[in-house]
Amino acid sequence: MADALHHPVLLGYKFFVIGHTNAVGGREYNLKLSQRRAEAIRAALINPFGVDPARLEAVGLGEEQLRDPLHPDSQINRRVQLINIGN
Repeated sequence: MADALHHPVLLGYKFFVIGHTNAVGGREYNLKLSQRRAEAIRAALINPFGVDPARLEAVGLGEEQLRDPLHPDSQINRRVQLINIGN
Protein backbone atom coordinates (compact mmCIF):
# COMPACT_ATOMS: atom_id res chain seq x y z
CA MET A 1 0.00 0.00 0.00
CA ALA A 2 2.72 2.46 0.95
CA ASP A 3 4.56 1.93 -2.33
CA ALA A 4 1.36 2.63 -4.27
CA LEU A 5 0.67 5.79 -2.25
CA HIS A 6 4.14 7.11 -3.12
CA HIS A 7 3.64 6.47 -6.85
CA PRO A 8 3.63 9.77 -8.81
CA VAL A 9 0.21 9.01 -10.32
CA LEU A 10 -1.39 8.81 -6.85
CA LEU A 11 0.51 11.56 -5.01
CA GLY A 12 -2.24 14.15 -5.47
CA TYR A 13 -5.01 11.95 -4.11
CA LYS A 14 -6.57 11.41 -0.69
CA PHE A 15 -7.77 8.07 0.65
CA PHE A 16 -10.13 6.54 3.16
CA VAL A 17 -8.55 3.75 5.19
CA ILE A 18 -11.63 1.67 5.98
CA GLY A 19 -11.64 -0.93 8.74
CA HIS A 20 -14.06 -3.86 8.78
CA THR A 21 -14.85 -6.65 11.24
CA ASN A 22 -16.72 -9.90 11.15
CA ALA A 23 -20.04 -10.26 13.02
CA VAL A 24 -18.53 -11.78 16.16
CA GLY A 25 -19.24 -9.45 19.08
CA GLY A 26 -21.72 -6.64 19.52
CA ARG A 27 -22.37 -3.92 16.97
CA GLU A 28 -20.92 -1.08 19.08
CA TYR A 29 -17.82 -3.13 19.91
CA ASN A 30 -17.29 -3.96 16.24
CA LEU A 31 -17.60 -0.31 15.21
CA LYS A 32 -14.91 0.67 17.71
CA LEU A 33 -12.72 -2.29 16.74
CA SER A 34 -12.95 -1.46 13.04
CA GLN A 35 -12.10 2.19 13.76
CA ARG A 36 -9.01 1.12 15.73
CA ARG A 37 -8.05 -1.22 12.88
CA ALA A 38 -8.30 1.61 10.33
CA GLU A 39 -6.36 3.98 12.60
CA ALA A 40 -3.59 1.41 13.08
CA ILE A 41 -3.10 1.01 9.33
CA ARG A 42 -3.23 4.78 8.84
CA ALA A 43 -0.58 5.22 11.54
CA ALA A 44 1.64 2.57 9.93
CA LEU A 45 1.37 4.25 6.53
CA ILE A 46 2.40 7.57 8.09
CA ASN A 47 5.25 6.21 10.20
CA PRO A 48 7.46 4.45 9.15
CA PHE A 49 6.33 4.71 5.50
CA GLY A 50 6.14 8.51 5.27
CA VAL A 51 2.71 8.99 3.72
CA ASP A 52 1.39 12.51 4.33
CA PRO A 53 -1.23 12.29 7.13
CA ALA A 54 -3.43 14.84 5.33
CA ARG A 55 -3.97 12.26 2.57
CA LEU A 56 -5.44 9.57 4.86
CA GLU A 57 -8.67 9.42 6.84
CA ALA A 58 -9.47 6.40 9.01
CA VAL A 59 -13.08 5.14 9.00
CA GLY A 60 -14.48 2.13 10.85
CA LEU A 61 -17.57 0.41 9.45
CA GLY A 62 -17.78 -2.54 11.83
CA GLU A 63 -19.77 -5.41 10.37
CA GLU A 64 -21.83 -3.25 8.00
CA GLN A 65 -20.17 -4.40 4.76
CA LEU A 66 -19.28 -8.04 5.16
CA ARG A 67 -17.12 -9.45 2.40
CA ASP A 68 -18.82 -12.84 2.88
CA PRO A 69 -22.37 -12.19 4.12
CA LEU A 70 -23.20 -15.90 3.97
CA HIS A 71 -20.54 -16.47 6.65
CA PRO A 72 -20.73 -13.37 8.88
CA ASP A 73 -18.39 -14.82 11.53
CA SER A 74 -15.68 -15.68 8.98
CA GLN A 75 -12.24 -14.14 9.40
CA ILE A 76 -12.33 -13.07 5.74
CA ASN A 77 -14.65 -10.27 6.84
CA ARG A 78 -11.86 -8.77 8.99
CA ARG A 79 -10.01 -6.48 6.63
CA VAL A 80 -8.92 -2.97 5.71
CA GLN A 81 -9.65 -1.26 2.41
CA LEU A 82 -7.97 1.74 0.88
CA ILE A 83 -10.42 3.84 -1.16
CA ASN A 84 -9.31 6.72 -3.39
CA ILE A 85 -11.56 9.72 -2.67
CA GLY A 86 -9.97 12.15 -5.13
CA ASN A 87 -8.01 15.35 -4.70
